Amino acid sequence: MVLGIEIIEEKKNELVNRLELKFKLDNKGKGTPNRIDFKKEIAAQKTVDENLTIIRNIKTHFGTSSISGLAHIYEDIETLKFFEPFHIRVRNIEKEKREAVYSAKKKGEPYKNLFDSTSVKKKK
Repeated sequence: MVLGIEIIEEKKNELVNRLELKFKLDNKGKGTPNRIDFKKEIAAQKTVDENLTIIRNIKTHFGTSSISGLAHIYEDIETLKFFEPFHIRVRNIEKEKREAVYSAKKKGEPYKNLFDSTSVKKKK
C-alpha cells in the first residue's frame, strides 16, 4: 500500500543516535492509515529496517484531509529500547503481537521476548 507520504523535515540527532522525521500526508476521501502502514512506508522511503523505525505520533487536522506526524529511525535496537517508552514501542508492533504483549504483562508473564526480532542485528 503506497500512501504518498511527504517528508517535511529531517534532522539527525547525534546525541541519541537517531534520525528524526516530520511527515505529512494528504489523504483525501480515505480513512486515516494505521501506524504500521506509516512505519512501513517511511522505512521503505528511507531504505531502513522497519523494526528500527518508530512512529511517535500521528495528528489528523479537523476539517481537512491533512495528516502530520513524527517518526524516529534508530541505528540499533539497544538505543531504541533505551529511549522509546514501553507504550510507544507496543503501539508500533502488529495487532496480534500487541495483544500478546498486553495479555502477558497483565498476567505477570515475561513479555520482552515478544519485542525481539530476528531481522534486527546488533551493530559492531
